[in-house]
Amino acid sequence: MIHGAGAGVRGRRPTLADVAHHAGVSPSTVSRVLNNSAPVRDEVRGRVFSSITALRYEPPSVRPDVPALQGSVVLLIPDILNPYFADIARGVQDEAGAGGPMIVLLDTTEDPQREEQLLRAFARQPVGGIIACGSRLPIEQFVAVRSRYRVPMVVLNRSIRHPEIPCVMADSENSAYHATRHLLNLNHTLIAFIAGPSAAEMAQARRRGIETALAEAGLTLPPEWSVSSLPNVNGGFMAMSSLLALPSTDRPTAVIAYNDIMALGALHAARAHRLRVPEDISVVGFDDIAMAAHANPPLTTVAQPKYRMGRLAMQLLRRMIEGHPSPGEGYTLLESPLVVRESTGPAPVGGMPGTG
Repeated sequence: MIHGAGAGVRGRRPTLADVAHHAGVSPSTVSRVLNNSAPVRDEVRGRVFSSITALRYEPPSVRPDVPALQGSVVLLIPDILNPYFADIARGVQDEAGAGGPMIVLLDTTEDPQREEQLLRAFARQPVGGIIACGSRLPIEQFVAVRSRYRVPMVVLNRSIRHPEIPCVMADSENSAYHATRHLLNLNHTLIAFIAGPSAAEMAQARRRGIETALAEAGLTLPPEWSVSSLPNVNGGFMAMSSLLALPSTDRPTAVIAYNDIMALGALHAARAHRLRVPEDISVVGFDDIAMAAHANPPLTTVAQPKYRMGRLAMQLLRRMIEGHPSPGEGYTLLESPLVVRESTGPAPVGGMPGTG
């Protein structure tokens, strides 16, 4: 049971115990949610974050003389299990150098509420700056945190368009366009999109690129062929399975996935449905993670400059930390070429075969 907002905290700063009382959980559960130190059910986690927001609870600040945070750089990523973010982290770390700031890596677990909590918590600490990668937060929240706490901040793969928040982005729309043109040149006219988180800016950009290429060929992306799912292997498997559950006459002959790990799940689903890749269906990924070249079959994918993005983000952040003005409103856009491997081939004659 969640108690009324503000109960027991009027006229004083809310405590962790107040949050626990408001959310109807124990203080230890609140602590586990805040520190991500043990599994907590999604429903309980949501209640805790709702209570934190309602009460405007802020964890106690760390003393500014604590060396573990003093001058460090916080790197927020949405999924520590996705190898894409490992290359970015390596770029940030290498650019920081052996004598540079310590890099604090935090996993937001694809949870916008947790991301907001971490962003605000560390913005209040004596950190040197924050790099947010693949964020799911509304742009207004980044602007609010930057304006209130003045912490130097760089955002990856989001277009914030704020003069004090530089952004580094891969050219997802143009890359998706060329990936689609590649499939069209192989005579595919039945092309689907495994979209990942549909509200994410990068997912929307990739969809626009796909739709532009299809429109130039006089084709469209049917709504039932744009499948949103969690951006992980299981999400890719489930999304591809839903496409393959359609009648054989209504299935695509090619699929573009939001990222490589979803594409790996899609490859697994195709095999589970006794389909051959690329003879029966072609699959394209995004990111060119290391395992893409070793998939079965090796994955055609868009090679995002992950390591370079990490280094560039750290370069921009260092300039801000040193007191130089930020580059101004806008973003740095990096090209992402298509790497063609064995997961794409000519469209099957007569469309997708039936599955057993």
